[in-house]
Amino acid sequence: MWLPRLDGRRGPKYRAIADAIDEDVQNGALRAGARLPPHRDLADHLGVTVTTITRAYTEAARRGLISGHVGRGTFIRGTEVEDPREDVFDLTLNI
Repeated sequence: MWLPRLDGRRGPKYRAIADAIDEDVQNGALRAGARLPPHRDLADHLGVTVTTITRAYTEAARRGLISGHVGRGTFIRGTEVEDPREDVFDLTLNI
């Protein structure tokens, strides 16, 4: 399980966690498609609240680093451009 290195980081914990995600993406420790720990598991390991992890993941998503999928988890995003039509159903009839 990925754990952020928080030693020596200043500021709010949620931002430190988001910064750690960013750094580990940049240095290759976290690659596109990697699954991040569930909120509760990471909170338990770090000794913080689930809300802190939620805020950290929200910040990382705002930065374009991760995406969450209800029921599947939170994943590191790739550098490819996502097609906005990806989630649209094709309702045309091929007659």
